[in-house]
Amino acid sequence: MRFRPIAIMAAIAASLVSSASVSAGPASFNQPKHYYLALGDSLAFGYQQAKFNAEAAAGGVDATTFNTGYVDDFGAKLRAVKHPTRMVNFGCPGETTASYFTACSWHAVGGLPLHDTYSGSQESAALAFIGDHRNQVSPITLDLGANDTTPCFTSPDPACVANALARVGANLDRALGELRAAAPNAEIIVMTYYDPYAAVAPQSLAITHALNNAITTAAAAHGVRVADAFTPINLAQPQPATLCALTLVCTALHDIHASDAGYAVIAQQFWAASDYGP
Repeated sequence: MRFRPIAIMAAIAASLVSSASVSAGPASFNQPKHYYLALGDSLAFGYQQAKFNAEAAAGGVDATTFNTGYVDDFGAKLRAVKHPTRMVNFGCPGETTASYFTACSWHAVGGLPLHDTYSGSQESAALAFIGDHRNQVSPITLDLGANDTTPCFTSPDPACVANALARVGANLDRALGELRAAAPNAEIIVMTYYDPYAAVAPQSLAITHALNNAITTAAAAHGVRVADAFTPINLAQPQPATLCALTLVCTALHDIHASDAGYAVIAQQFWAASDYGP
């Protein structure tokens, strides 16, 4: 895995400058409503590589068995506050901030199942669902951005990181702006990412920090809350034992996705960000 320190530091500097003009605060607090809408990539889906491999080898992948993700755990916590709260999960493995506006290739191209099926883009599905259930959707959770920057870990392009971060910032600004306009009173919560590569390639932390800065900048511009997945997975001691326990990166498959315990920790971070507990 090759990294380009100069390009990475330039990207971080640019992302920090872009955050200086942000002034919007969090939206006013609202209790959960009838629907919890989950959006994002494979982490929203609850993906784990070993489970996928076993099901694919057996002849078919069943989305309902991927039910130990943070969306499921957070949904269970919501139901303890407001019952019933129906969970709608549009999470698409492999989704980037760009493909969010075009199509979920996991389903459209790969023919693989989603938790809640839709055609077209995740963006259009989300906005249509909110429009069809006006004033009934809250919270909305979103994790996007990691699949934009991960290819830069091995890219020979020195501008890869800077370009990816600019794309993440612009696309998340658009996505969150659309969600806020469609659901002005909803609690919207985005996630900052943990770094699964930190133990073997600590240089990757610079990219993760820059990505998370781009995410928090976009969130602040639209009064969106932020769930911090980085701190409990990458900073909680001892390391790398905590990282290995909360992700599957230390297993034989080197799966970067969260373990069941890790997904539960991420759900707790969404819960803490939501203020639903008090």
